Parts: sequence; C-alpha cells; structure tokens
Amino acid sequence: MAGKYAKKRHHHRVLDQKKAKRTRVRATDVDQISTTMIKATPEILKQLGKSNVEKVGKGEHFCMPCDRYFMNQGDLEKHERSKPHKKRLKVLAEPQYSHEEADRAAGLGSYTVPDAPVYPFQIGLMTTHHKQEVLELESQMEASTVTN
Repeated sequence: MAGKYAKKRHHHRVLDQKKAKRTRVRATDVDQISTTMIKATPEILKQLGKSNVEKVGKGEHFCMPCDRYFMNQGDLEKHERSKPHKKRLKVLAEPQYSHEEADRAAGLGSYTVPDAPVYPFQIGLMTTHHKQEVLELESQMEASTVTN
C-alpha cells in the first residue's frame, strides 16, 4: 500500500547531476601546467609582476603550480601550507605522460623511461609570494651566463 510519491522540485530534466558538476568547474591539467612552466620563463616573471582587474584579487596573488588566484597574501600563504598544494608540487616533480610515451609503450619504437622535467627554478618558488626570490635567482642566472 504505497501512497503517492513526493513531488520532485529540483533539477527538472537534468539527468546526470555528477557530470554537470564535474564539467562546470574544470581546472587546468597538470601536464598543461608543466609545459607552461618549462617553456615560459620570461612570461612567468611578467605574469608575476602584472595586476589584472578582471581576475581574483586583481591577479596579484597567483600560484603557478595550482593555476589559482587568491584574494590576498594571507590566503596564498595558507594555500602554500595546504595539502593539495604540496600534492601538486609532488606530481609536477614527476615526468608527465605524453603521446610519444604512449606510442612507445604500445610498441611503436623502443620504450625508455622519461626523464624528470627540468624547470627554470624551484617549483615551490613559482608563486607571487616568492617574486623577489625569483627575480634574484634570475639575475644570478644572467650574471653566471655573462661571466661564462
């Protein structure tokens, strides 16, 4: 003796709620961040120095490994101590999976273990919080190339 069911009042004709939430807030993939950090050294320094009104916190507080903007310096420092940030640094230190590696693993060529990525400076320093340290490292690198 089942009575009437309660009327559903939400999500009319949205059949897959998980998929709708998953694709709405999609972050940049780790391999894309890794290639951006390896290739764009002068652009990184320019990005750390600029402010953009359209971004969160005017774009002044940015974490490059996580590709996130923060409202103020305290939030960025708190994020640097957080577990997700530390996990992201660990993942970025490992070599990223590529199409060439997939082809070699499938039998198209000889498979070799990929080398660890080489970043222009420490991964942990790629935030606006460490802008001065990055500029000092950059000037030291330029000075060493001039003397050599």
